[in-house]
Amino acid sequence: MAEWLANVFIEFVNRSIAASWLVLAVLVLRLLLRKGPRWASVLLWGLVAFRLVCPFTLESALSLLPSRETVPDNIMLSPAPALNSGMAAVDQVVNPIVTESFAPAPGASANPLQVLIPLMALVWAAGIFVLCLYTLVSWLRLRRRVAEAVPVRDNIFESERVPTPFVFGIARPRIYLPAALPEAARGPVIAHEEAHIARRDHWWKPLGFALLAFYWFNPLMWAAYILFCRDIELACDERVVRDMAPGQRADYSQALLECSADRRALGACPLAFGEVGVKARVKAALHYKKPAFWAVAGALVLCAVMAVVFLTDPLTPRYDFSENAIVSATVWDYAEPSERELNTSQLDELTGRLEGLQGLSRTSEEGFTPLYALVAELEDGTSLTFNGYSDDGSQVRTEYKGRLWQVTDEEFCAYLYNQWQEGDTAEAIPEPGPLDEYADALIDTLELKDDQILFTLPEEVPEGAQLTIQISGRAVYEDGFSQSLHFLEDTDWTPGEQYSIPYDPAYTLLSMFLYADYPDGTQEEHIISLNRLIEALVYAQSAPALTPEVADKFIADTLASFTMSANGRYNITLPGPVPLSEDGKTTLSITLNATYSDGPGTYSTESHEFGPEYGGAILGGFSGDMDTLVSVSLNAFFMTDEGENRQSIYARGGIELNAPFTFGEPVGYSEPMATVYEEGGATKVLYTFSDGSEALVSMVLPTGFTVQGDTTIDEAGIPVLGLLQNGQQVGAIHLCGLGATDEPTLATVDTAADSVPMQIFANMALSNHAGFEDYHVVQSSDTGAVATARYVWQELGTTDAAVTDPWSSRDCVLAYDWQVLPYFAEFAFSDGALSAQQLSALAESIELSIG
Repeated sequence: MAEWLANVFIEFVNRSIAASWLVLAVLVLRLLLRKGPRWASVLLWGLVAFRLVCPFTLESALSLLPSRETVPDNIMLSPAPALNSGMAAVDQVVNPIVTESFAPAPGASANPLQVLIPLMALVWAAGIFVLCLYTLVSWLRLRRRVAEAVPVRDNIFESERVPTPFVFGIARPRIYLPAALPEAARGPVIAHEEAHIARRDHWWKPLGFALLAFYWFNPLMWAAYILFCRDIELACDERVVRDMAPGQRADYSQALLECSADRRALGACPLAFGEVGVKARVKAALHYKKPAFWAVAGALVLCAVMAVVFLTDPLTPRYDFSENAIVSATVWDYAEPSERELNTSQLDELTGRLEGLQGLSRTSEEGFTPLYALVAELEDGTSLTFNGYSDDGSQVRTEYKGRLWQVTDEEFCAYLYNQWQEGDTAEAIPEPGPLDEYADALIDTLELKDDQILFTLPEEVPEGAQLTIQISGRAVYEDGFSQSLHFLEDTDWTPGEQYSIPYDPAYTLLSMFLYADYPDGTQEEHIISLNRLIEALVYAQSAPALTPEVADKFIADTLASFTMSANGRYNITLPGPVPLSEDGKTTLSITLNATYSDGPGTYSTESHEFGPEYGGAILGGFSGDMDTLVSVSLNAFFMTDEGENRQSIYARGGIELNAPFTFGEPVGYSEPMATVYEEGGATKVLYTFSDGSEALVSMVLPTGFTVQGDTTIDEAGIPVLGLLQNGQQVGAIHLCGLGATDEPTLATVDTAADSVPMQIFANMALSNHAGFEDYHVVQSSDTGAVATARYVWQELGTTDAAVTDPWSSRDCVLAYDWQVLPYFAEFAFSDGALSAQQLSALAESIELSIG
């Protein structure tokens, strides 16, 4: 039973990984389809579901999946466990760790994975049970809640016990309305819920949750389910508002806002009217435009292409020599070099092994120069080549119909390795010997100094071994001339002595071959790739040591170099080698975000991320329409890995650019700062932003209150100031980005109204778990206002479910003027710090102006 469950779990893991590539593609295509019909995004999520449930798959040359089976089904029994991601760079990093951690110890009764995977399978099954139990309990509770609902007409009911409109039921769906729902909102609400039923959303959403229950271990599946729920709501909204007049759409949007006020969870699957994505849905409803014919056609074509490239598996090589036999085969040894022809019986064995070959995974990278190869010549004059890149037999690649493949069939890899070693085909791959430890000790002595590679032979030579060392490689110079390299050929190797060879960046291949001959006639071999080791030394020599000052200077220079052209191309120039931390745990991360708007209140975003592997210049381009680009933000971080999936920020900086942009020249960068001073009985804060712009905030604080001059910088790169009462901090001043950035949208704000303007506060007020209440305007102008309010937020994670997590609140003053600065100011106070009169007096004294 445990073995069966483990095999089923492995199958679900592989399906999950294959579907994850499709999920990532859908996340990208949702951005491309922002002008297309919303149902197209729902259809794309349907492809993800099909990939997860389909019991079989077809192979296609057009498939974009890197691997059909990332976790081999025999991994629990493998003497050298490894994954087959289909990406050589990933496998080279991950598989040595996997093999070292989970390879069975000599003489052990079981492979560690024979214990770990069944245990993981039990956890997986327990997770499914918990989610199913949660669904059942939610369904029973909701059924009891609507048991006394009063029929209105047809399948529409109302009840005082439901917090928001929703559809409940699968075979016979019913629409439930709150008894307190305003009459004006009933029409749009009922139309929305009837559209859900017509679209069969009451089937698709439970199916999506059922799939999530089986794939709960994959975070991308949670993201897919959440976005699927958003997309079915947007598609339903689109169906309802497409025939509405602008005034009716405004009423529909108002109904959305009213019905989103109470966000208490209803259960796992009901279709609640204001349940998710209210901010995006309001914008979409207000600015709905019928998709153009090309957008609909393009959406259909994209869905078809996605089905072909992601619902099929990559073609796997199939060898059949019945009509095109192998006539000869040669094993090449590139380390010596030498070659050896296979005899007739060996050709028959090779034919059988190739026809039964399984376990190939597509890869995109060629290896370094191979250590050995097997080349088989066929009757029609073509050939098959299998290259081995590792001296332990674990890295074998071949080419098939123009594509590179990683051979993951361990039996074939061992066979090929033994052919290279001229050993018996049943002989096991040798365990690492004393020469490997000797090589590790030698590597630790490597130095690069004055264009010379220095190394010292370890004092302790493998017992009884006669040591031979050869250093060879190849150089390719700028004029195209190339030559082979051989160093220290007649050297008498003495333990403890230091040796040197010249180094030139033109050396494209440089290796050290170690041979240990023992009295009993056995021999050990080890190859050290000097190229990679020297590259690391060169980089380490030129990179400065990481300190806070160095990090801040590096970030500032990097941000200042950002240059953007009118066609969307951009350039970020790193000022030099990335500073290195002493323990190697702090690395550089750069993010670049673009925001587009093709009309008031409509937005889309695009994100680019760059890691520490980039050096010199980072070149790229935005994929969106540059005519609709409204803002660009660039952020650079030095992040420290704290272990246990936790990271902390060592240093950071960022710039925010808004249209109109300056193209063709570096943007420059100034360290964000806030200067606090007293003038004329008022406390004033002069903000200086990264683009050099300034804004002045003036206020009259109650007696005993001061503003803390020492600032911290938030994640957006904005200074945060502390509010002190008799020296103790009781609040803070935050600047937060406006909900909209285009003037036509901001101009629609009713600054004097005692209702939270979403154009200003959307980033906080439309959150599921935070917002403003008791909003009261104290003073206003045509472009701004100052108001008192209560900020409320939910303390997530304090209980087992968000629905029961407690809510907290605090007094605050909100001030904005969108002609002065693209932020609103929040003066937040702990409870009891100010009376209502003091809060109002503070609000009356606040002034915003350009610095």
